[in-house]
Amino acid sequence: MTQDETPPGRMEILALSLPSFVFSGYELARKTYLPVLLAGAAGLDMARTGLILTVVNGWSILVEVLFGMVCDMAPDPRWRRGFWVVVGTVLQWAGGAVLWFAPPQGRSVAGWLLGLLPLAGGWVLSNLAHGAWALERSSGIVARGRIFGARAQAGMAGSILFATALLCNRHGARVADDFYVILLLTLAEAPLVHGWLIWRVRQQGSAIATPRLDWAGVFKPFQVCVASPADRRLAALFFLVGAHMAVIGSSFLFIAHHRLGLPDWGTPGILAQALAAMVGTGIAPGLLRRVAPLPMLAGVFAINLALALALPCLPPGQVAPLLLWSAGTGATMAVDFMLLRVVLGQRLDRDCGRHGDAPAAAFYAGFHLPFNIGAMAGTALLFRGVAWTGLEDGGFGLAWLTCGLAGLCLVSAIGCVVSLWRALGVESMGAAPKLYIRIFIKIKWLIWTEHSSQ
Repeated sequence: MTQDETPPGRMEILALSLPSFVFSGYELARKTYLPVLLAGAAGLDMARTGLILTVVNGWSILVEVLFGMVCDMAPDPRWRRGFWVVVGTVLQWAGGAVLWFAPPQGRSVAGWLLGLLPLAGGWVLSNLAHGAWALERSSGIVARGRIFGARAQAGMAGSILFATALLCNRHGARVADDFYVILLLTLAEAPLVHGWLIWRVRQQGSAIATPRLDWAGVFKPFQVCVASPADRRLAALFFLVGAHMAVIGSSFLFIAHHRLGLPDWGTPGILAQALAAMVGTGIAPGLLRRVAPLPMLAGVFAINLALALALPCLPPGQVAPLLLWSAGTGATMAVDFMLLRVVLGQRLDRDCGRHGDAPAAAFYAGFHLPFNIGAMAGTALLFRGVAWTGLEDGGFGLAWLTCGLAGLCLVSAIGCVVSLWRALGVESMGAAPKLYIRIFIKIKWLIWTEHSSQ
C-alpha cells in the first residue's frame, strides 16, 4: 500500500466521518438498548439475554477475522473498500427486516439470532472497510488525529441524534421500543452515508492486482497483532478497552433504573455522554501536537479509573450526580479509543515502511479482534454475574460488579501502556546494535587488510 501524500480535504474528512455517525446508532442499540429489550419487553431472563449478546459478539469476531484480509483482496482491486461497504449494507437491511417484522414477545433465542447475526455481520463488513479506508487515506499522527477525531465526533453527534429521537419518541406518541426506533433510523441512513463515502473518497487500489480472493490471507489479522512485543501489548490494550466499554455500556441503563431509581434519566445520561464526548474528541487532536499518544492515553485511563470507582457511590434519586458522571465517562471513553487508533496507524506506517504494501484492513481487523473479544468477555462476565446476584437488592450488586470489572480493566490498561512504551523504545533502538556490529566488522576488516599488506 502506498500512502496518499495529499492530505484529505474537509469534504473527504466529512465523507470518512459520516459512516461513524450511523454506526454509533447501531452500537448504541446493540450494546445499551438491546439488553434492556431482551430482559424487558421480550420477557427473557438474564441468562438467555447474556447468551444472545455473547453469541452476537462472537459472531462479529468471527466475521471480522474472516474478512480482515479478504477485504484487502476484493474481486476488483480498484474497489476493494467500496465493494465490502455495499455488501455490508445489504446484510444490514436483511437482518433489520427480520427484526422489524417479527414481534419481540415470545420469540425464541434462535429467532432473535436469525435477525441479529446478519445485522451484526453487515455492520462489521462496512465498518472494517471504512476503518481501513480511513487508515490508508493519510499518514502521520496529526493527519490521522484529524481523521479519527472527526470520526469520533461524528459518532458522538450520531449518539446525540439517536438519544434525542428516543426522548421525542417517549414524550410523543410512542411508536416503538427504543431499540426499534434506532434500528429504523440506522437502516434508513446507512445507504446514504455509505453511498456518499464511495462517491466522494478515492480508493487506494491494491499494489497486487488479483482477480480472485486469497482465502489463505484470512490469517493475516492474527499475525499482525502478535508480530512483535509492541504489537502484542497494543492488542492487549484493545482487549482491555473493549471489555471496559462493554461493561459500562451494557450496565448503564440497568444501574440508572434499579440502583439509582431514575428509569427516565438513562437516555438523558447517554445524551450527556455524547455531548461530553464531542468536546473531548474535539480537544484531543489539538493536544496531540504537544503530547504523545501514549502519555495522553495513560492519563485518560487514570480518569476513567476514578470514575469507575465513584460509580457505586452515586446517590440514588439524584439526577445531577448521574449526569455529571455520564459526562465524564463519555468524554474519556471516546478519547481513549481515538488514541488507540492513532497508535494503530503508527504501527501500520511502520509495517508499510518495512514491506511497502501493508494491508490496512488486516491491521484494522487484527487489532479490533482483541477489542471485540474483550467486549464479548466483558458482556458475558457482567450478565453471568447479574444472573447470579439478581437485581432484587436494588442494583447494589450490579453497581459494585460493574465497578470491579471496569477497575480491573483500567488498572491493567495503565500497566499495559507503560509496557508498550518500553517495548516501542526497545524496538526503535533495535537497529542501532546491528549498525554498530557492521561498523565493527568493517573496521576489523580494514585493520586485518592493513596488517596483511605489511
